Amino acid sequence: MDREARIAVVGAGICGMTAALALARCGFKRISVFERSAALGEVGAGLTLSPNATRALIGLGLGDDLERDCDEPHTGLTRHWRSAAILTRSERGAAIRARYGAPYFQIHRADLLDMLVRAVARQPSIELHTAHALVGLESRGDATELAFANGARVLADAVLGCDGLKSAVCHALFGVTPAEFSGYIAWRGLVPQSVLARPLEPPAQLFIGIERMFMRYHVRHGSLVNVVAVARSDGWTDEGWMIPSTIEELRAQYDGWHEDIADTILHLPPAQCFKWAIHVRQALPRWQQGNVVVAGDAAHPMVPFMGMGAALGIEDGVVLARALATHGEVGSALVAFERARHERASFVQRESARRGLRLMSHDPDSFGRTQEVSEDSLGLFAYDAHAVAV
Repeated sequence: MDREARIAVVGAGICGMTAALALARCGFKRISVFERSAALGEVGAGLTLSPNATRALIGLGLGDDLERDCDEPHTGLTRHWRSAAILTRSERGAAIRARYGAPYFQIHRADLLDMLVRAVARQPSIELHTAHALVGLESRGDATELAFANGARVLADAVLGCDGLKSAVCHALFGVTPAEFSGYIAWRGLVPQSVLARPLEPPAQLFIGIERMFMRYHVRHGSLVNVVAVARSDGWTDEGWMIPSTIEELRAQYDGWHEDIADTILHLPPAQCFKWAIHVRQALPRWQQGNVVVAGDAAHPMVPFMGMGAALGIEDGVVLARALATHGEVGSALVAFERARHERASFVQRESARRGLRLMSHDPDSFGRTQEVSEDSLGLFAYDAHAVAV
C-alpha cells in the first residue's frame, strides 16, 4: 500500500496507539489518530502483558521502556478462597523468558498508555487529535469521509476502528450491536503495598471461591497492589469504569474469605474503589468492509479470565500495520488482516468465557486436581505478531 496513503485510526487507547506506532515504523507517512476524549488518559488499574504482548511491543522498539516501567512476577499462584491452600502454581520470571524469549510483565494501564503516547509523539508521521468523537462514516469514491461531533470532516484511504466495546466504527459498519451483560460484576482498586499486614509474595496471586475470585498483583515496582475482584450476579448491570462502589459493598461479597483478602479490602482507599458490570458482544462474523476495519475490543471484546484483552489489541495493531504494508490495495490488506486474526481472537474469546465458568464455579475445592486449561496450557504465549503470515 502507498506509504503516502491517508490512514485514520479511531481511538487512542492501547490498540489504536499500538497500530499507529506500528504503521509509522512500517513507513506510512500520513497517520491521524482521533480520540473522542478531550484529553488522553487511561482509567483503570493494572493489566498483565504476557509474552505474546511484550514480544509485539519489543518489536516496536519499546523493550527498554517495558523493562523500566513494568513489574515481573517470578511465580503466579491460584489459592483457595478460605484456607489459602495453593491449588495451582505458574512459573513466571526467568522461566517464561527462557521458554518464550519474551517476558511476562505487570503494569498500570496509565503507564502503558503513557509509554505508547511518548513513542507516538516521537513519530512525525503521526498526528493525534483529541475531542474528536466519531458520529458517521460515508464512502467518497475510493476514500471514506469521517464525520465528528465537533463538526470536523476528514477523508481517509483507510479507517481503523480501535474505539473499544462501544465502537462507533463498528456501529457504522454493521449497525448497532449492543453489548450484553456477561453475568459478572467486577471491582477494581489500588492498595499501597506498605499498608498490608503481610507483603504480597509471590507478587501475583488469585484466590478463587464459590462464584467469586479475587486477584492481586504488583504494579509500579511493588509500591502498589492491583486488585481485581469478580463475582457472579444477575442484578446490577451498569457499565463504566468509574462507577464508585463502597468498601462495605465489596467486603460483603467476600465475607468469610481468607484474612489476606479481608486485609486487602480493609486497606483499599475508599476513593479508589470502583465497580463495573462486565459486558461483551457476540463474535462478529467479519471485521472489515471496503477500506474500513475494526480491531481490538471493537472487534472482539471478551471477559477478563485469560487476561488477554489488551494483549490481543496489541497483536491486532502490529498485524494490521503489517498487512497494510504488505498488500498493494487497502481492501485486500484488511481481508488479509481479518484472515490472520479472526480465528485466534474468536478462540481466545471462547476460551476466556470457558475459563470464567471454571474459575467461578460452585466447586473451587476441585480446582487443580486435573490439568486446568489456561493461557499457558493453550500455548497463547508463543504467538508472534511480527512473524504471522499476512
